[in-house]
Amino acid sequence: MRMKRADGWLVGALRWCACLAGGLPLLTGAAQSSLSAIRINGPVANRFNVVFLSEGYTGAQAAQFRAVAANAFAALLEQEPFREYSNYFNGFAIFVASAESGSDHPASKIFKNTYFNSAYESGQLITIPPNRFDSSYANGQGRVDTLVQTHLSNRCHLAVLLVNDPAGGGSDGAERTAIVSAGPGMGEFLAHESGHVVAGLGDEYADPYPGFPELEEPNTTRETNRAMIKWRAWIDSATPLPTPWSYDYLDSVGLFEGAHYHSTGWYRPMLDCRMRSMYVPFCAVCREALTLAFYRQLRPVDACSPTATNLTITSTQPLDLEVIPLRPGHELAIQWQTNGVAVPGSTNASFTLSPAQLGNGTHALSAIVRDETAFVRTDPERRLEQTLAWELQIELPPRISRPARLEDGRITFKVEGYSAHAVVIQSSTNLIHWAMEATNSLTTGEFWHTNATLEAPQKWFRAVTSP
Repeated sequence: MRMKRADGWLVGALRWCACLAGGLPLLTGAAQSSLSAIRINGPVANRFNVVFLSEGYTGAQAAQFRAVAANAFAALLEQEPFREYSNYFNGFAIFVASAESGSDHPASKIFKNTYFNSAYESGQLITIPPNRFDSSYANGQGRVDTLVQTHLSNRCHLAVLLVNDPAGGGSDGAERTAIVSAGPGMGEFLAHESGHVVAGLGDEYADPYPGFPELEEPNTTRETNRAMIKWRAWIDSATPLPTPWSYDYLDSVGLFEGAHYHSTGWYRPMLDCRMRSMYVPFCAVCREALTLAFYRQLRPVDACSPTATNLTITSTQPLDLEVIPLRPGHELAIQWQTNGVAVPGSTNASFTLSPAQLGNGTHALSAIVRDETAFVRTDPERRLEQTLAWELQIELPPRISRPARLEDGRITFKVEGYSAHAVVIQSSTNLIHWAMEATNSLTTGEFWHTNATLEAPQKWFRAVTSP
């Protein structure tokens, strides 16, 4: 459901909102507001943060508002794809008192003194200024923006204005705020309006609405060329386009005529969807758009260890690494790579590296974390994937390997490692007294040494460098 203004349609992008931690009261003009947490699943910096604001709740109804906000948040998270990604969401409530309970119903000549000046503009359409009753942004949406900016600056991804009125309704508040009443169908209205605000989804209604902007949304189109349809990845090759309104295609993605307030010439992906009817799930295309929208605000990985990305390693001791991925209702896929090559079997969150196996020099190590959800088929921006990368400079001390006695009695072995100084080969027959055999360098990371003389039956060798 869209919001219409007297001077035209307001078309805006989702505005980043709010960061002040804690629940301390705040004076905003003549009203006092407070922030409380409904549900916290992780750091606000990497979660999708939903903020509910009270409209038409008096000071004595603060507890009632917080209970309704908690129920509304739970109802939203029951809808797919919100449910699958419920662990990605934080919920907050901002209470600010109104002088009176309820909302304006101008058609019935009912007017209430409320903080955000909400009104049932027509039927179930609830709006706040600027609207056809009051053109002042400061008297409605401006107050919403100020509160969420102050309490959660730059970290609010969905603001929801909860209207304390028994009549069901809502709107998408100029595409910046979802407005829903606490009346019947609250959860249904909230899911629908959130589709507008979070993913920019369009209404799939066929009823005419003169003056509505002719702009396509992720789930509406005028395109009929199969190769050009934005959701073509979801359309089976056997599905006719346009797609008939018949039981045979009840669960199929296709091109169904009637959307964007046009009965002809505009098309939607499925026969029915939450953006068309209440008590119907989001269709596959809308579900994909919402999932991608979640990932535009957060990354698949919360943290990693070590946090430094450029490491110098001078020890043969194993190096432990770890990524901490987000956890939706399914596991994210993880693949560790060394120098661009996948390490077989290394698909866990933790990885142990043996520096000696890579050898001296500069090496690339990475962990690729990807959400392979069936909800998304097209991800051109690779939002569902994140690569954590480390650059390793391995500088292991010299070590002797692959010793062998030649047929003529001489000894040969390999010296490998890293040293900016000359490497001295020493020998001993008693491990007490050592004699110099030769010097060489490890500028290439390795060299072979072969003794020039025959050796005694028992002799030890070592490679040493100066400090």
